[in-house]
Amino acid sequence: MVAPYKLASSNNGKPRSQVREWRWNAITNYTFTEGRLKALSVGGALRWLDKGGIGFLGKPPEADGVIRELDGSKPVFDKARLAVDLSATYRLRFVRDRVRARVQLNVRNVQEDGRLQAVGVNPNGTRFAYRIIDPRQFILSTTFDL
Repeated sequence: MVAPYKLASSNNGKPRSQVREWRWNAITNYTFTEGRLKALSVGGALRWLDKGGIGFLGKPPEADGVIRELDGSKPVFDKARLAVDLSATYRLRFVRDRVRARVQLNVRNVQEDGRLQAVGVNPNGTRFAYRIIDPRQFILSTTFDL
């Protein structure tokens, strides 16, 4: 029961597990104003996350071969991640220009095929907890203004 307290005290002032120190987001959009593509807008976004701690390796095993304490100086990290999103919007009018509509396609996490991502490690370094990362998502939406 002393091991969690020892680990907490050895990590005092260090980054917390599961918390990434740095992240940034960038978003852009371009609307065509002339020519054949006049009603079209295209955009994209980037989301970057710094590496994140997912646990600690254990100290050397005791005489009976059991690891009873974690070593606060040996963190295990998940790698940094980059996510890409894309969007396209088309605006149109019909019924003598009285009804305006917008059709939008968003693709979230373009490069992602879906996977399990480790979020916890045992003292020997093997992963024991995972979260599900969804594959890319296609979202089609339509709005009308009367």
